[in-house]
Amino acid sequence: MSAVPGPQGPPSRTHSPTATTAERPDVARALMSSPLPLPTTTRLALLVLVAGAGASFATWWWLVLGRDNWPGAQLACLPSADAAPDEVLARFTGCVNDVRLAQSAVVLCGPLALLALAVLCRAAGRRLSLWRWQAAPDHSSALARRLAAVAPEGAGPRPVLWVRGRGVGIRARASGTVRRPRIVADSYVLSLADRSVDAIFRHELAHLRLRDVGRVRLAMAAGWLLLLGVTLPMVVALAHDPGLLGAGLLVRMAIVLVVVLLTLCAVLRVREHDADLAAAADPRAPQGATAAHIGSALAPRRAERLVRSLGLATHPAPAVRLAVLADPARSWGLSSLECLTTGLAAGLVFTDLTLLVAALMPDCTQLAYIVGGLLTGWVVAGVVTVAWWRAVAVGHRDASGRRAAPAGAALGLGVLLGSQLAGRAAGDWVRDTGTVDGLATALSLTQVPRVQALALGAVLVVGGALFALWSTSLARALGATVNGPRSAPACAAAVGLSGLLLAVPLGSWFLFARLTAARAAPDIRWAVIDTPWWVAGVLTTVVGALIPAATARGSRFARTRGARQPRPLVLLAAATVLVTAGAGWAAFGSDPNQAPATQISGDSPVSAAQTDAPNSTNPTNSPDPTDSPVSGSGDRTVPLDQLPVLPPKEERTDAMRADTALVCRALSLGGTAIWADPQRRADMAELLGGLDDAVLRAASAVLQRDPSGPVDTHALVASVLRCDLYFRYGR
Repeated sequence: MSAVPGPQGPPSRTHSPTATTAERPDVARALMSSPLPLPTTTRLALLVLVAGAGASFATWWWLVLGRDNWPGAQLACLPSADAAPDEVLARFTGCVNDVRLAQSAVVLCGPLALLALAVLCRAAGRRLSLWRWQAAPDHSSALARRLAAVAPEGAGPRPVLWVRGRGVGIRARASGTVRRPRIVADSYVLSLADRSVDAIFRHELAHLRLRDVGRVRLAMAAGWLLLLGVTLPMVVALAHDPGLLGAGLLVRMAIVLVVVLLTLCAVLRVREHDADLAAAADPRAPQGATAAHIGSALAPRRAERLVRSLGLATHPAPAVRLAVLADPARSWGLSSLECLTTGLAAGLVFTDLTLLVAALMPDCTQLAYIVGGLLTGWVVAGVVTVAWWRAVAVGHRDASGRRAAPAGAALGLGVLLGSQLAGRAAGDWVRDTGTVDGLATALSLTQVPRVQALALGAVLVVGGALFALWSTSLARALGATVNGPRSAPACAAAVGLSGLLLAVPLGSWFLFARLTAARAAPDIRWAVIDTPWWVAGVLTTVVGALIPAATARGSRFARTRGARQPRPLVLLAAATVLVTAGAGWAAFGSDPNQAPATQISGDSPVSAAQTDAPNSTNPTNSPDPTDSPVSGSGDRTVPLDQLPVLPPKEERTDAMRADTALVCRALSLGGTAIWADPQRRADMAELLGGLDDAVLRAASAVLQRDPSGPVDTHALVASVLRCDLYFRYGR
């Protein structure tokens, strides 16, 4: 029994062995002609995501953290002369934000450089391999005539046969470009039977028709560059000077490299299945020729079986290839392992992506996290939503609730693991490094209470399972098909809607986890979601998610009554508008003047990280921030748990009022109360005005203009940024 997708509807089941055998080429032809992305395409997108995450972190390590001019660039933002308070604040905050934006732009150089080098390596490797193999073009031999007879007419430039003079062992390989395709073959292929030679050439020509040769070679080049140009140099640097973060970074880099390697091997195996199906779908191919050729392969040796068991094989076993040919829809599933890898990639890339967005909108931290959730959600949906849509279209068992829910849970677990495997979760960057830039943040959940870490993980696992059930239910309700209007257009609309659905939950989870890892005060953490606007936006998002499935389910009853059925794209468009409105409501609905906690907790890692430090009751022993060195750096800072707190107002002395560390400590520990309460805000403004610092005095002047009115956001942000620089650099 096999799934046979119809041209416009879901697959039908047939029980006749004779009919099944006859229909297998038709099934393969339908799958290969489908406008839906093939499994190779989605797996490659996943590989690019993981490689880009590794390259971006490496760039941040070498070009931001490893350069001493970034602290100097930030400290140069301090005003050298007094000016109008508003002008001082605008110049200071604008300068610091420009430095952060420059750092984020530098981080982008990593993935771009990896792509450029991979393109150059692929172009050079193509010519180098021909030279190494001593290959030469062959236009007139019997082998060239066999290739010309198998190659289809009118399918683009005809491939040229190149025969290798040495390096026997691969039989044949697709090479070249779309405009100049090549088939590189060993000379001993001439000794094979014509039926086998034709099957080999059809398989390689299928690779060229599917255009996976260049993409896979590019991915392989990127993988080697990630190993040789990123991982090994960082290992050498950390081995020479491990510091406080060396061990954590080494373990994480090893795991990420293994993930990249396993993903690359999975891509290479999947592309073979796609090529087998494309070769079997050739209408000129004899019935069962591809299966007969695969079945004639020798049994794998013990070493090959070991490599396959470790997931490192680049070609699937002949038995697996035959099973896919017998049931072509089998390759259109989505395993829990693939979902786990997708989640890992999303968790790895989210932080660097979001910190870049935050640098572009420094006054809207919560919105930056939602935008980061939107972009990451679209990437995730481009892999898993498309895969579930394909599975539903062919009636694959991976689209059933029993399999989709565990796969979705694996997706959520992967996001959690990816967030903790990211390089920025290797330790407390603010505490353990002296040249840390303004984009550093705490992400590690290993030091938070176990209950909180388990709760955050449970939210992701349950959310992933619900997302999987929603995706598969939506595809079934809208009648996903292999071809037709309910295939690629509806799938693309579902991907767009899926990204919008994930924007608010994913962004809020990462922001909440960041504050939890920084051990921020409970009121600051809950301020992320404890607003009526956020709740209303999330509820709107949930309702928007239910509309397409509910309306499509109602159309089934309308179908039986002969009523007009709604179109899938119209339903998805309506739901997209509603979800976009909900996400925008959650992002923009909160007035910054009414919820200053969002601004405090998001713009500066210090404001969140310092809220849990013990309160010192001995202000006379307050250390000078310039007296405590940080290992591995010329900058000097003071540990956060040694920062004192101002005593009650009646016990303060003039020396305490003039101590920048004391006042900034009071500002950090004050939380939202010092801004929401007019009396405490006036008290803080008075303290800031008594310091010998142009930025803090300007913030004081602005705050004292209207102590009982709305808090001035520029004064709030500037004071937090200035105290951040003081805590990290001691000046």
